[in-house]
Amino acid sequence: MHSSSSTLDERARLAEVDRLTADLSNGSDPVLNSVVAMISAHFGVATALVSIVDRDFQIFKAKIGLELQRTSREASFCAHSLGDADVLEVCDTHTDARFADNPLVCGAPFVRYYAGAPLVVQPGLALGSLCVIDQTKRAPMSAQDKAFLQNAAGVVVARLQSIHSQHFFDQMTGLPNRQRFELDIHSVSDPQSQRAAILIEPLSAVGMDRLVKSLGLDFFVDFMRAVKELLLGLLPPGVKLYRTNTLCFAIIADCRVLDSLPRLLDSITEALGRPVNSGNVPVLADVGIGVLNFGAEGQVPVDSLRLMASITDAARKCTHRWLHYDPAIDASLRRSVTLLNAIEPALLAPDQLRLAYQPRVDLSSDRCASAEALLRWTHPTLGEVSPAEFIGLAETTASIRNITRWVVRNVCQQLAQWRNQGLTIKISLNVSALDLTDGRLFDELTQALDTYGIDPQYLELEFTENVLVTDFAAVREQLLRLRRLGVAVGIDDFGSGYSNWTYLRQIPATSVKLDRSLLADLQPGSSDWHIVRGLISLARDLNLTVVAEGIETELHYHLLRGWGCHEGQGYYFAKPLAPEQLVDWLANGRWPSSIPMTVLNSDL
Repeated sequence: MHSSSSTLDERARLAEVDRLTADLSNGSDPVLNSVVAMISAHFGVATALVSIVDRDFQIFKAKIGLELQRTSREASFCAHSLGDADVLEVCDTHTDARFADNPLVCGAPFVRYYAGAPLVVQPGLALGSLCVIDQTKRAPMSAQDKAFLQNAAGVVVARLQSIHSQHFFDQMTGLPNRQRFELDIHSVSDPQSQRAAILIEPLSAVGMDRLVKSLGLDFFVDFMRAVKELLLGLLPPGVKLYRTNTLCFAIIADCRVLDSLPRLLDSITEALGRPVNSGNVPVLADVGIGVLNFGAEGQVPVDSLRLMASITDAARKCTHRWLHYDPAIDASLRRSVTLLNAIEPALLAPDQLRLAYQPRVDLSSDRCASAEALLRWTHPTLGEVSPAEFIGLAETTASIRNITRWVVRNVCQQLAQWRNQGLTIKISLNVSALDLTDGRLFDELTQALDTYGIDPQYLELEFTENVLVTDFAAVREQLLRLRRLGVAVGIDDFGSGYSNWTYLRQIPATSVKLDRSLLADLQPGSSDWHIVRGLISLARDLNLTVVAEGIETELHYHLLRGWGCHEGQGYYFAKPLAPEQLVDWLANGRWPSSIPMTVLNSDL
């Protein structure tokens, strides 16, 4: 049984074998052919070989004096020196216990003498050997001849590296790369034949990030090499495996494979559904496979890899984990890309982003206690874009920081305008996990407060529970700084996810906002009924202000008020309002402000 280290070394060695020799046909390179002819003449032997040792065979990429194209790895002399930089010399195979019974000794080509210099690509990793063979025993080589053979082996390795320099192979796995895939997919004898391209993504980007952060990049590299070996063992003869990017492998299935393609894909997902061993650690893959058919219906799309990649996340959510390309899903992804590219210009435009304000009402006094600032976006061509759509996208990039900065400055500016008109009111706004990982938000917030002369007590920052699982210590430190400044801190969407009460006791929160989903089907005796009552009671015990979001009915209002919920927000009180509408609502509506207002200027 192989040790863990030897298994890792062999995977790395095989990656080099594939990288440097997989696409090199036997006897096709004139330089290698010249090398074997030269050493055959120099040593006065009939046979000289460039022998590459792969998984099951030794393959002769260049040879003289031998009819065989390959032999089994078990019979290979060269396999004995893969981990050694020195020349392996066997002066008489008949008297060497390792080789006396070897079929290449007992039968054709009747090897009696062997000398091989390993083809070393890096310390401890050899592709095989440059070797000479004779049918009669010989005296040991001189030191000068050994040096000559090793130097010739160095020439072979340099030539293989030179061939590879065409950049058609992936450095990590030795597989053909994206450039080779794109050339091959467009280079077929019959472009009208039915074919399919398949993209195999063993891990999502999030999964890769977690793996690398927890176990390191080298571990991820070995995991991908292990997946490569697994896939190679499942593919039918003649089907080439490619590595098209950091996370993806690809294959091209021609008409010979198409009929059995579902079975092949099912076998891949079944194999990757079991733990993949990387070293001594079993890793659970999270495979998603995208399939793109083409051929008789038309030409190969120039963005075939992107089209397949558009479906892999959706494939992960289906039972068999592979899906054919779906234009509707692709259109959704392209819309997401369009929105992501449009966010930064929108932040600079004067007429795309705006804030609406939804009141929060004190349920014990029926007076408005504060309002939440909600971002709205009117895209110049797409029209109104929901925050539920673009905020989630922005959180995958640094654009979320710029959005938060825009909201903070505009909220402070609006508070200053209202103050000058005679209105003071607390405003809450949402921040992301990224905003709370360092001190940038604190610095930008204090600058905006100073610029517009706003007292920090009139601001509340809301964040969702999942922020606490990113970097709790860093988040807690930033929240403490904000509280010391005088800014209130609220937990949004409480009860929808993490709800770690131990963490909750350790952060300086001033309020929790119950997730609106808990009120969606609030019926006597239901689980949500008991959960809401319990959450309110527990939060009150922690001296937190409890806010219920999504109050839309009279029943919601009376129940939550009776259960001791402090504040409510929802369409029962008011929809999100433009700044001037909020002023009118406070002045004329059913729920007046809890903070006295002077007479407001008419231009509001």
